[in-house]
Amino acid sequence: MSTTGISQATKKKKFESAFEHLQAELARLDLLLHREILRLRARYQLSLDEFRGLYVSDQQVDALINHSSQHDDVIPAIEELNNEADQIRQENEARLNYELPWNKFAKKFTLSGFEQDVLLLALAPEIDLKYEVLYAYLNNDVTRKWPTIDLALRLFADDQPAKASLRSYLQPGSRLFFTGLLRTPQADQKATHWLASFLEVSPIVQRYILEQHWIEGFQSNLVERVSQKVSWEDIILPKELKKLLRKVPKLFRSRTAQGETPLIILEGIYGAGRKQAVQAIIGELEIELLCLDWQSLISQEQGHHQTLLRELALYSHLTGSGVLLSLPERRASAQDGFIPTGRILETRKFLQQLNQLGRPVFISCFEGFAWRDLFQGCRSVALKFQEPGYSERLKHWGNYLRLYGYKLPDDQLQALADRFVLTRGQIHEAVASALDAGTLLSQNRKLSLQENARYLFDAARMQFGKDLGKLAQKIPPHHTWNHLVLPAAALRQVKEVAAAVRNRHQVYYAWGFEESMASGKGLKVLFSGPSGTGKTMTASVIAADLELDLYKIDLSGVVSKYIGETEKNLDRIFNAAKNSNAILFFDEADALFGKRSEVKDSHDRYANIEISYLLQKMEDHKGVVILASNLGKNIDEAFSRRMHYIVNFPLPSEQQRYELWQRMIPPRAPLAEDVDLKFFAKQFKIAGGDIRNIILNAAFLAAEQDSSITMALLVKSVAQQMNKRGSVPTPAEFRNYYPLISANGK
Repeated sequence: MSTTGISQATKKKKFESAFEHLQAELARLDLLLHREILRLRARYQLSLDEFRGLYVSDQQVDALINHSSQHDDVIPAIEELNNEADQIRQENEARLNYELPWNKFAKKFTLSGFEQDVLLLALAPEIDLKYEVLYAYLNNDVTRKWPTIDLALRLFADDQPAKASLRSYLQPGSRLFFTGLLRTPQADQKATHWLASFLEVSPIVQRYILEQHWIEGFQSNLVERVSQKVSWEDIILPKELKKLLRKVPKLFRSRTAQGETPLIILEGIYGAGRKQAVQAIIGELEIELLCLDWQSLISQEQGHHQTLLRELALYSHLTGSGVLLSLPERRASAQDGFIPTGRILETRKFLQQLNQLGRPVFISCFEGFAWRDLFQGCRSVALKFQEPGYSERLKHWGNYLRLYGYKLPDDQLQALADRFVLTRGQIHEAVASALDAGTLLSQNRKLSLQENARYLFDAARMQFGKDLGKLAQKIPPHHTWNHLVLPAAALRQVKEVAAAVRNRHQVYYAWGFEESMASGKGLKVLFSGPSGTGKTMTASVIAADLELDLYKIDLSGVVSKYIGETEKNLDRIFNAAKNSNAILFFDEADALFGKRSEVKDSHDRYANIEISYLLQKMEDHKGVVILASNLGKNIDEAFSRRMHYIVNFPLPSEQQRYELWQRMIPPRAPLAEDVDLKFFAKQFKIAGGDIRNIILNAAFLAAEQDSSITMALLVKSVAQQMNKRGSVPTPAEFRNYYPLISANGK
């Protein structure tokens, strides 16, 4: 090409598209490939017959060992091709549009001219399949259709010293391979030497350079692409936390200029708003977010795991995307040692690479997760997402109720926000579940406000209890206030307990008592009285009235003879109940809550430690804890001081016993006319639990005999109950009914 030709070419307008630019670059590549073919033919390094590539000929071997074989007439042609290639390079550089993907790409990775040429060599078959034929020809093997490291060095280096200096650019740890721009395809099974290794461009790079819908280039079911923006005004979080979060975009902007950014660690429980906060940060930075699930990632095979991380880092760097890595939400996962060491190292390198590239990286985990052990060497900033306070919960309930078209009285809305310590995500799920339940059960009629409230309370309770159900027994709500038979003073205190829970939001939040009380915001109640006096039933009535779940703790599974095990069991129970809003009912708690003894040996010391530990756990717990003791006088004074209410359950009076006898026999039960319930109420000073057992036993006897419940059957049942308690029935107690104890028949 003449000088005038070059001058005219350089006056051409800039490249308007990536394809136009690549076509011009491929024209230069064609000249270099032509030059290499001439070189090889001149040295007889390519067989010329029709079976070329299927065997190695004697002539070819002789040529390989005799380097002096030259064809002087080829040299001018090679020099001309060199000149044309250089001219095209100059022309292309002059026409280069800095907005083209190729130019942006080269700048992002600071690629040298040689590195760009190698990428072009590997990318060419994606544009035109003719290059597969040319590469197979130059590889002298019809099955090897990819460019090799050797071919790249032959094409882009003029002599042996140049080849030697360029080899470092193609080593496994070089920028091209470390960043994932280049890789070795799976089909490369025949390469036994480094020079014979194939070169392939990452699909992500292909789509980026070719201006295809390359954003879809990163396709993996392990990664979620999030582009939805969230406004800070839509985020409901504590003021201090929100203030810190709004500074994060500034942190990234300032660090980007320096090159390295810290990991942002977001600790909190499920649904606390961590992802929503990240979306707000990403939206302010005007970039995309890639969400990656850690447990799904580490379950992949080793090779796929490495490739995925490398491509994710590459994609993030090309797009400027941020990355959200979600660690497990459950504490048990970390304790079980689920993380393979190799995967930790790979992921750590991946995160460090993103840090060095200046990309925003967020780590979402539960509070207490040992993330520092996983990400050693990475700069980090930790932010804690606590469970939302009453005011935040009230806003969340109001927002989602309006979203789904629910109507609810203010007092019911306040009750939901107060009694259920739910996160934003859990509140959303509860409202959606309540809507679904109402749709299924409404039978195409409009639901009343009371029905709406019932479905919402049911859905809120369903958000919890999975973990607690493994450690305690859930007591179903079968009783109401009408079922309780208690002295007036005890009944008044019990209703005060329910009222305290019901009005907790007004006292703590509306009146400001929350600000003056750092701890002890839960409610601690002691039910003291003999067995069978209605302590468990009363607890279930309170739970039903407040529409909360009641869990009965089995102390046989809590107290352990092994040192430290009791504390661990208590810790598991209170952790499971932390946000469940369920009422914890410790029945027959004397064994654990008795008076602390004088320390005489190591066992006494550890027993006192257990009691002190429980005192602290109860003090920190924000829910309702009810302790039931048969021997109230044995309760430790420290416990008594911490109790908000102490309710005594005495044995029922004669009138109360008569009410119990009446209420415990269902109206449908066949009761004989000779039954004298007043006699039993007057003669036997027993608790309601005993009365229930007596009536139930008599009913089973009647069913077996196919008769009604007679006086004789009730007398026998009373006698059996006395025998179980170690008492001997006497004529003085049973009077004229005493002969019925030993009588046969109905």
